Parts: sequence; structure tokens; C-alpha cells
Amino acid sequence: MVDIISYGEVMVRITPERYRTFLSSNTWNVEIGGTEANVLISLSLLGLKTEFISFFPNNFLGYRALSELRKYGVGTNRVRFISEGRMGMYFVELHHRTKGIKVLYDRKNSSFSLSPLSDSDLDYLKKAKLIHLTGITPSLSEICKNNVIKICTSKKESQKLSFDVNYRQKLWSVEECRRFLDIVIPFLDILFIKKEDYKLLFGNDVEDDKILYNLQKRFGKEKIYILTRGEEGCSVLYGDKYFLQKALSTDIVDRIGAGDAFVAGFLYGYLKGKTLEECAKYGNILASLKMSIFGDFLALDEETLEGFLESFNNEWSVER
Repeated sequence: MVDIISYGEVMVRITPERYRTFLSSNTWNVEIGGTEANVLISLSLLGLKTEFISFFPNNFLGYRALSELRKYGVGTNRVRFISEGRMGMYFVELHHRTKGIKVLYDRKNSSFSLSPLSDSDLDYLKKAKLIHLTGITPSLSEICKNNVIKICTSKKESQKLSFDVNYRQKLWSVEECRRFLDIVIPFLDILFIKKEDYKLLFGNDVEDDKILYNLQKRFGKEKIYILTRGEEGCSVLYGDKYFLQKALSTDIVDRIGAGDAFVAGFLYGYLKGKTLEECAKYGNILASLKMSIFGDFLALDEETLEGFLESFNNEWSVER
């Protein structure tokens, strides 16, 4: 049995040398990342058994991406090289530690976006205790959208399915995303959504404390709803249980991947049978750690990560 399987695109990330812009830099850093892969890498480093389903171009960029996943222990039995398409890329300038970054995507017609899942892929997904998906993948192409819908509608009753909305305005419209969510959310067990994404997709005229209750009223009480609120931390609703969990302060080096680290921390706690309060703490701890480290994902060994989880776990009180 695999603890968690995910399906998503991996890309090459290009960043200028530290404290420079593309305009002034002649040396660029090459990183490998992607929201689903970021989650799996953190969970693999924390000792969970992970598997990834993806498609890479049959060239040196694809091989580089594969070696990165394997280096961190992510299972790649269902990663395949194909002759069509190309490697998706994105370019990042770290303009200001608190005011954000600038990102340029170059991912159209990637090998991943052109590749339908096979019946054997869908069967392989049944090996997982939990399947994790995001809203980035279905926005890449009709093929990807159909793949995600097939995964959601074909999962076993005993499996859990988590989904991070992760809305990207540059990839699809509010209306397209909302229609898609109406299709897949009934099949989900765990839903992650940012406060900003909720207000774009479902309406701006809602108090923050009412957001999760609105989602629950619309989609049912049997799901775990998690609202990520940036520097305010997160809130969680499951059945009649609701709580806020404050964030951990950090020195910001690189914001990219902080949301993925949060998801990884929460799912780590969930798969380990922890309480929802502990899951939320783990999520906030990993998000804080990630922002203090350069790159897409939290590249720390299991002993170091577990040490951070243990040392920070008792620092916060739960606000009800």
C-alpha cells in the first residue's frame, strides 16, 4: 500500500543569482518544481511512501526532472517519457521579501498537458491510502481536466481524496474553475483553499470566519475544509468542529512553495492519525520553514524535519 499518490506537472524553474534581476544577472539557477511534486517530496522526506504520476519529454530536461524526484525518494513507477511536447518552464524574480515576486510561465503544449491517463494509471491510483490533486492541473488542458475528473470519479470508497484549489487566473477563468469545482468537490474528503481564492471564486462579501461554513453548507458536512490565511495562519472546519490555528513567524527568503509545504504538513499529520489541531500545526510549521529556504520545496532530511515539528508543536494555543 502507498501512503499517497499524486498526479501533476513538473517544471524547470529559472531564477537569477541571489539579489539580482534577470536584467542584471548573467548566472541563473536551475531548480525543479511543481505543486504536486513539492508536496510529495516533503512527505517522502518525512518517511511516507509516495508515488507520482506524470509525463516528461524524452530529453535531458525530462531526465533531470526524473532524477530530482528520485533523489528525494518519490516513487516514479508511473512517470513516463513521451516524444510529443516539451518541458514546462517558469522564470522567477524575487523582488522583495515581503512584497512578493514576479513569475513568467512558459508551459504551453508541455508533454504533460498532451497526455491522457491510461486505464492502468487509474488502476495504479487504487494502491494509495490518499490521492492528492490540485486546481492547477485541470487548468492546463482539456486532457488534464478530463484526467482529474476520471481520478475523482473512479476512486475506491476506502480511499481519501484531497484537493488544493490553488486557483491561477492566468490559466483559466473564474467561471471555468467554478464549474469544474462543482463537478469534483462532491468526491473530495479534504479541501484546501486560500482566502483570496475563495473570494475570487465564490464571492467577496463574506466574513473570513464564515467562509468554511459557506463551503460546508454548499458541499456537505462530511468533508474537512481548510482555509489558509497567510500570516493569519489557517482555519479548519469538520462537522461541527471549527478552530483557528495561528501562523509561525519566519524570515522570508522564498515564498514559492509555502502553500505546498502547508498541505504536506497537514497531510502528514492526517496520514499519521493525528488530531486536526496537530495537522494544522504541522502545516503551519512546514510553511514557515519553507519560506526561510530557497527553492520550490522543503529539502530537509527526515530527522531535521521531525525535530522542527517536535520543537514547535507545543508553542501555539488553539483559538476557538
